Amino acid sequence: MQTDKYQKVRELIEQNNGILSAKEARDKGIQSWYLTKMTRAGELERVGRGIYYDPRFESYDEQYFFQLSNQVCIYSYQSALYLHQLTDRLPFIDEVTVYQGYNAWRIKDQVSVHWVSKKHYPIGVTEVKTPMGNPVRVYNKERTLCDILRDRKKQDPEIFSKAFHLYLRQEDKDIWKLRDFAMIFGVEEALEEVLEVITYE
Repeated sequence: MQTDKYQKVRELIEQNNGILSAKEARDKGIQSWYLTKMTRAGELERVGRGIYYDPRFESYDEQYFFQLSNQVCIYSYQSALYLHQLTDRLPFIDEVTVYQGYNAWRIKDQVSVHWVSKKHYPIGVTEVKTPMGNPVRVYNKERTLCDILRDRKKQDPEIFSKAFHLYLRQEDKDIWKLRDFAMIFGVEEALEEVLEVITYE
């Protein structure tokens, strides 16, 4: 019977490209001690709270693992620019956004955390794939551009400018959505100034 459970774990890991959560294992009737035993035997690595990885696979994905363990965190700012291919600079440390009141003490050494009101927290959330091909939640391009516009004084001028230039060259850009979000976040005048400068460059 135990052999069947171990085999089920291996099948789930195979289906998930080397990754398994303790929750998914429980949902399939596999107790957590099976995962603990396999970790002690070196068959699995614990890469986050309740997240396990089979090192035989070439799918190690820190961004995906982190969000599986911290589902309130939405990738934003420089991390979102990178995931949307609006910058080619890999952030030194990932940036995430959480809602006000969320206790981020556990993750403060892993990521740079931004807090927003619960009203603004869900605006513009979408899903994209990491460079490793795993889905993560991130703010969409328009929300991300408004975020860096609000935080412009702290942004690298070159990354800031390039992000807007790349966005405006993309076929899936949505200027009206960008303007709507700019109104929501109070940066409509700043946005129009940026768009005017780019238009006349």
